[in-house]
Amino acid sequence: MIHTGAILQVLSTFTAHPLAPVLQRMLKSSRTADDVGFTPAHGMREYMLAPASDTEHILGTVVLLRVEDWLRNIANPPPDSSGEASARQELQTRVRDFVNELTILAYRGKPVWFLACPSTGWICERGNLVSLSRTYTNLLVARVRNVAQVTTLNWPAALSGDSVDDRQADQLKNIPYTQYGFDQLAEFLAAQVGRTLARSAQSASQIAAGASPELARYLAGLCVQVEIAPAGESDRGAVDRIMRTAASFSLTGEKPDMSDRQVDTLIASGRCLLVSVCDRLGDHGPSGVLVYGCSADDLIIEELSLSCTVLGKQVEYAVVSALAQLASERSCSKLVFEYKKSARNQPMLIFLQSLANRETETRYVLPQNLAVERISAKAINPGAWSRGSAKAQGGAGTIVNSRIENER
Repeated sequence: MIHTGAILQVLSTFTAHPLAPVLQRMLKSSRTADDVGFTPAHGMREYMLAPASDTEHILGTVVLLRVEDWLRNIANPPPDSSGEASARQELQTRVRDFVNELTILAYRGKPVWFLACPSTGWICERGNLVSLSRTYTNLLVARVRNVAQVTTLNWPAALSGDSVDDRQADQLKNIPYTQYGFDQLAEFLAAQVGRTLARSAQSASQIAAGASPELARYLAGLCVQVEIAPAGESDRGAVDRIMRTAASFSLTGEKPDMSDRQVDTLIASGRCLLVSVCDRLGDHGPSGVLVYGCSADDLIIEELSLSCTVLGKQVEYAVVSALAQLASERSCSKLVFEYKKSARNQPMLIFLQSLANRETETRYVLPQNLAVERISAKAINPGAWSRGSAKAQGGAGTIVNSRIENER
């Protein structure tokens, strides 16, 4: 089935335009997509964090990443221990940030394919950084595999060896492969994309019905535990950080100009809740902030921000479930989400549209008595999380009975 007018977008840390002739031809011949678009390295972060203007035409995104390209900003790294130390520090930061950004991209719902390309080019050769780059490539792949919505591809064995590398072009133009190498890579990518999209209609209907077996099993195996409790003075740093930096999954976007007094007032109000998350992969710690109020029979959610590190784990559904419980305890018949559009919080809007009724551009309403039904319809595996409160001095895994302070 051809997707008329559809574009397969390619994001890459290197110049990937030589893929175009073969990739476009194969996608058209297989009736997968009409065109291929390219986002250069300097535009990758912006693309992943904010929806593109032509997002409705983008069929999916292929992300090609070569770890050593992250070291191009370190001018002429010396081939000694000092060069390796600076490279290691750069890679640590880049891996963390990239996984967060890729998670946000995947959350928008379009297919994402990730391929880590070997770092055997000019930068690694000159700086003697092959071993370090290999270590961080393996680390990156392991972390990306934990992002359920991303299809992680393995580098094809046919592209191993010096015959596909072009170190001179790599040094001068950041073009790491010969045209033969790019042609082989294009054939591989076209086959992988076609294989995935051949099942897209069935998968989409399963996901929409909350019945994707593979993803449901994955989420169940994560053993996600969500703690929601009133924020106290000891939580001030976490509340401050999340409110200032959470951008994509936020009712109001990030607030970098928030004053210390505003944060203190928020906590002192007793209406600020802190969301903490852990799963079998680790303790993510404080990961979200909620601020609510009551008016007539409405529970009004003024702030809802989740860190991108926990997106895709159904934490957002657990949070809404907790809010529905709080609304019931306060005899509120509706949850009212006050949404304010920002540059990067499109994922929050998409989430609200999936669960709530739009009353105005800034007001989305979810009837309390329909919350469970709608969560069950939209979540992949609505039974895959535990919601509660950690014991005092407790850590990951110390979840006990659900507790949200009832302050009638």
